[in-house]
Amino acid sequence: MSSLLAHVAVGLTLYCCRKGQLPRLHVSMALPVLLAIAPDFDYFGIWFFHLRYEQRFTHSLLFCLMTSSVAYYLVRRMGWQSYAIPGFWILLLAACSHLLLDMLVGRALPLLWPFLTTEFFLHLAVLPGASHTGLNTYAFWRNLIIEACLLLPMLAMLIVFVQRKSLRQHVPEVLLVLAMWSGMLCVSNSLTMA
Repeated sequence: MSSLLAHVAVGLTLYCCRKGQLPRLHVSMALPVLLAIAPDFDYFGIWFFHLRYEQRFTHSLLFCLMTSSVAYYLVRRMGWQSYAIPGFWILLLAACSHLLLDMLVGRALPLLWPFLTTEFFLHLAVLPGASHTGLNTYAFWRNLIIEACLLLPMLAMLIVFVQRKSLRQHVPEVLLVLAMWSGMLCVSNSLTMA
């Protein structure tokens, strides 16, 4: 599974990609973030009630569709100002982004549950995945840094592209990202050789 920070970053990125002027801070920013982490809410049943799920149905496309539909309906019903409300597609993408990130670490997921019990996976794991060894371990911080160096530049470029910002304004950030990526390559090469 990807780290909580990766899911939160994707949720915030999708909020920033929506149409309309971006408010500085609004409660509606929490919607895509909550939907991006919602498939992991079944952990509460695992941790507190010691439930065991044969298949984690929360990691299905149907669950993502249902949660984003309910969230969108409730937000519209509450009458929030329209400029701050993310559209339905942003909320759906936020929920589905969780599945994509988890698949990018090599997890098999029941995407088409309850119609098919087959679990789908990608043959190529791109992200290192969250380490469950604890906050004070080398593996946790290494994986978190690798994940951040891979995801954050792509998410930032997505916002720049969708908001149609000039790339020339962001030359320092692009150079910083290139330096981070080259540093990551050097570190990963030295770790694999050791």
